[in-house]
Amino acid sequence: MDSEFFLKFLRFKIAKLILALIAFIFIVLLFDKIIMPWYVRLGEEYELPDVVSMKVDEAKKLLEENGFGLVLADSVYDENFDPGSIVEQNPAAFSKVKKGRHVYVTVSIGEKPIKMPNLFFKSPREAELILKANGLQLGSLYYEYSDLALENVVIGQSFPQGQPVKKGTRIDLTISLGPFPQKKLMPDLTGKSLNIAKRQLQLLGVQNIRIEYETREDILPETILSQNVKAGTPVEQVKEVTLRVSKLPMNQNSEE
Repeated sequence: MDSEFFLKFLRFKIAKLILALIAFIFIVLLFDKIIMPWYVRLGEEYELPDVVSMKVDEAKKLLEENGFGLVLADSVYDENFDPGSIVEQNPAAFSKVKKGRHVYVTVSIGEKPIKMPNLFFKSPREAELILKANGLQLGSLYYEYSDLALENVVIGQSFPQGQPVKKGTRIDLTISLGPFPQKKLMPDLTGKSLNIAKRQLQLLGVQNIRIEYETREDILPETILSQNVKAGTPVEQVKEVTLRVSKLPMNQNSEE
């Protein structure tokens, strides 16, 4: 009886030992094949893609495909990037980070607009210098009589003061010819530019204007040298006006 009990006890211990061994092997395999690889991957770092210059939607898709998130952190004026493009990312491109990391991006809202300066009552030359200093260009010049301004000052601009305009925009100006004369008399046009002279005559009702050019190196081109109708002549007596206008020598014209 004792020997039978001993055998049963021995078999029980062996079975228990085998079960413990199997359980140990299972646990070792579980750690080796599942838990440890997962833990190692959890701490593994990956290289961030470069999303600078990408559009936000494009960058977000790329980051999410690689296991990262995107957060819009700021927006700035930047003439080197199209509006909606990413100017900067944090962490920087190619940094080593863990999966799930958020990437904070700064987005361009385009070139900073220029506020239109006030050019009223400036001379055309002064107005042109102000435009250039503000990154703008002088466009066309128009001429009108004005009872509120002296001759040869700006009385109109194609964009109002303070309006945002893009860099390089051409600004048209209206220049005063001075008060409209009470009597329509032939003006003295000597020394004026051809554009001003023609506009002044047209506003007075003189439509037949002939131009004769004379080569002059000492005078700016397109300057009135003389007129065949004497200043002060009533306009209704004038059927045609001939203006002698300066021009540069042919070789200088071709160089320009």
